Amino acid sequence: MDVCCNPMAVCCNPMAVCCNPMAVCCNPMDVCCNPMAECCNPMGRREDLSPPTSLNGYSMDSNDAKKKKGPAPRQQEELCLVCGDRASGYHYNALTCEGCKGFFRRSITKNAVYQCKYGNNCEIDMYMRRKCQECRLKKCLSVGMRPECVVPEYQCAVKRKEKKAQKDKDKPNSTTNGSPEMLSMKEAEPKMEPETLLPSPNGIKPVSPEQEELIHRLVYYQNEYEQPSEEDLKRITQNQLPDCEDQSDLRFRHITEITILTVQLIVEFAKRLPGFDKLLREDQIALLKACSSEVMMFRMARRYDVQSDSILFANNQPYSKDSYSLAGMGETIEDMLRFCRQMYSMKVDNAEYALLTAIVIFSERPSLIEGWKVEKIQEIYLEALKAYVDNRRRPKSGAIFAKLLSVLTELRTLGNQNSEMCFSLKLKNKKLPPFLAEIWDVIP
Repeated sequence: MDVCCNPMAVCCNPMAVCCNPMAVCCNPMDVCCNPMAECCNPMGRREDLSPPTSLNGYSMDSNDAKKKKGPAPRQQEELCLVCGDRASGYHYNALTCEGCKGFFRRSITKNAVYQCKYGNNCEIDMYMRRKCQECRLKKCLSVGMRPECVVPEYQCAVKRKEKKAQKDKDKPNSTTNGSPEMLSMKEAEPKMEPETLLPSPNGIKPVSPEQEELIHRLVYYQNEYEQPSEEDLKRITQNQLPDCEDQSDLRFRHITEITILTVQLIVEFAKRLPGFDKLLREDQIALLKACSSEVMMFRMARRYDVQSDSILFANNQPYSKDSYSLAGMGETIEDMLRFCRQMYSMKVDNAEYALLTAIVIFSERPSLIEGWKVEKIQEIYLEALKAYVDNRRRPKSGAIFAKLLSVLTELRTLGNQNSEMCFSLKLKNKKLPPFLAEIWDVIP
């Protein structure tokens, strides 16, 4: 990993991570130290469209890796039997994550009684687990979690008191409330303070000013980083040689070049999301690599043309099922088009797309080091989406919100299908550009 040592230097390595906030980054995929740094146009001033052949610039070099402390990612993650998140061990007689362990303990110790708002048959996953407590508790019991294993609350209180006394004894001069990192996280996040918001006459809390500002910012960045530049689109057109190239290869190359530009725009959008700059660089890279294909599905849905049942690429050229089949990518296009039709029928607006995209970007991924921090940021966007839908989609806001969250689960499936399609391309002598191959972990 090259690091710019001259504070006024222009990064000579296109994959370098700039140590100076004012440095000019040559590559739009760089994760800069300063999230507000004015990097050069992500699409401009390049000799060809092909991006760097590797993402190694994201990774630490061997010396940095030795200095970093943290758990090594496991090859095969065990999943929570309740919600499908990464499991942390056996809790109360079942393999679960920390979140479901805490939820079950709180529910039992407080003798909580919940009520489902969505028909008493919710499919509990990482998104719905926060939205339906009754179905989540039922799922906990159905997978074998045992209430009798939960320590009574009074015993927990005694243990907490003992721990606090020991902590105060060890750190008598400590007056801070939380680590500096957590304090900076709180300052960076929009202040939601739902308890201070008065409910509207119909019992629905209004969108807070902070949430309104967050939504406006997301919609702005979504529009700002949705379309490639005219210069790049012209370059793609000029590179096409229909008389000298097989039509299948030509169509495949055009789709992959458009995809590269789209992924670069997704990266630029993600880097401007509030909270992204507070994550470890390793976690930023993990999120960008994992979310790119899923966010791209949202981009396709936004470009869907119902009359021709096709995707209008950035140059307004329609690509139908036949177009993808000609390019050797027809296996999953029907599922993608069905997803586009579904989003069209739901009349998802710009704000909902922007919030859903942010939620996808800040999703739990197996290789994250500080997954708790990602989940904390994601919760802010989930609450903003809930408030927005409650106020804009009455009287069926509850059902619509649940349907929007179910879309996120479907995106995971489409993302997995995209990975399978990428691997199958090798059997058809279709080679992905190195940039996409590394983003999607396709072994050459």
